Amino acid sequence: MPEAKRIFNCQYGFTFLELMLVLSIMMILTAVILPFSEKHLKKESEEDALKQFIAAVHEAQLYAMTHKGSVALTFSDSGAMYKVERMDRTVTLRSGIFPDGMRMTKQSPLKRLDFAETGYMVKTGKMYFSTQSSGLIFISFQFERGRMIVNE
Repeated sequence: MPEAKRIFNCQYGFTFLELMLVLSIMMILTAVILPFSEKHLKKESEEDALKQFIAAVHEAQLYAMTHKGSVALTFSDSGAMYKVERMDRTVTLRSGIFPDGMRMTKQSPLKRLDFAETGYMVKTGKMYFSTQSSGLIFISFQFERGRMIVNE
């Protein structure tokens, strides 16, 4: 029994002061890192939204070619939402919403995208988008050898 008593009295562990020190260091690190991670997440969500928008443009072109019908990509809610639909507005193919702080600007030369039955764009040009993380960005829509080229 004396051996058991000796092990019991010889306990190892952390003091309350040591635990408070470690927790305070963790809180300081979290406070420093958190703003950077929020900016990174914002930038990632805006990049993802832009990729989804470009995919919607390609889908609109593909639908126009395969169904031999005119398709339009239009914006609403001051450029924060977009919708791809047939010109007769009977079928909505896709719709999307940009994240908070991202939208197509009013200064954008190209306000909507119209695709003819052949898949060609009726009017080509640039679209400007305002973002919180990257500022003003543009996408250029042009044709080269019968294919649509999207430049960011």
